[in-house]
Amino acid sequence: MLTSIGRAAARRTMASAPSALGATIKLAPRVAEASRPSLHGAALSVRCLSVTAWARSPAASSSSRSGSGAKKASGTKTKKKKTAAKKAAPKKPKKPKKVLTPEEKEKAEIKELKTMALLKGPALLPDSTWTIYSSENVRSDGVSLTDKIKEVAARFSGLSQYEKDRLQSTAQSNQAANKRTRQQWVESYPPEAIYMANLSRRRLARKLGKGRINLIHDDRLPKRAVTAYALFIKSRFRGATASAGSGSTAVDTFRVLSTEWKAMSEADKKPFQDMARDEIEISRAQFKEMREKAKAYWEAHEGGSASQVPSP
Repeated sequence: MLTSIGRAAARRTMASAPSALGATIKLAPRVAEASRPSLHGAALSVRCLSVTAWARSPAASSSSRSGSGAKKASGTKTKKKKTAAKKAAPKKPKKPKKVLTPEEKEKAEIKELKTMALLKGPALLPDSTWTIYSSENVRSDGVSLTDKIKEVAARFSGLSQYEKDRLQSTAQSNQAANKRTRQQWVESYPPEAIYMANLSRRRLARKLGKGRINLIHDDRLPKRAVTAYALFIKSRFRGATASAGSGSTAVDTFRVLSTEWKAMSEADKKPFQDMARDEIEISRAQFKEMREKAKAYWEAHEGGSASQVPSP
């Protein structure tokens, strides 16, 4: 019974449904379409809203700021800890200087003097007939050096005049070249360095017991003051040589001038004595200035101290 009643109700509902649906569609088609939800638009708006909301969220920005601030704070604390650790670290004690024995002090001083003396000069060419000939003929061919030199010396003594003239010409050419090379080498150093080198060479000669001293010639260095007698000889030498005649020698001229100087009165000697006194003052001031420059040069270029510069 119930099944037949339900079927009858269903038929009545189906019969009335088309008319109601058609009426609805005819009356408001656009309204129904407008009211239909769009899933795509809704999803897009939800996505944009979610991203924008996250970007503008004060909680997120505050958390990121707090994170960077925490990193900076931690970095600052770490640096402070390292600085404090460095300050707190005890300083290492300095090693005591080694006390040198007198022999070690002497060796160290000689080493410093050799450095200041500029002993390693420029490379020069052989400038004599023997040195040129020996440099051309002495070869290491299995014979001992002594025997080889004896053999070359025997041949050198028997050279022809033509060969001797050739060697002499080469020697003169090499001498001129060596003079230019030596001058260029000297001028490559300031005058205070050459002054210091000559002082060191004198000191080395005294320490090592050498009688001969090879000083470096430099026209830029101050000159020693001469005596009144030397000034007199300089002023009269040319005239005395000319008046003595061609047969006189330099020794004869010096002898005549010496006799004349001894016979002069004090009034006649006074002009030369005054000139000598002025030259002494000028020379003393020039040498004092040069010595100060030598100290400064040694400290700046060689790393030494002013106390290491030898005294005149």
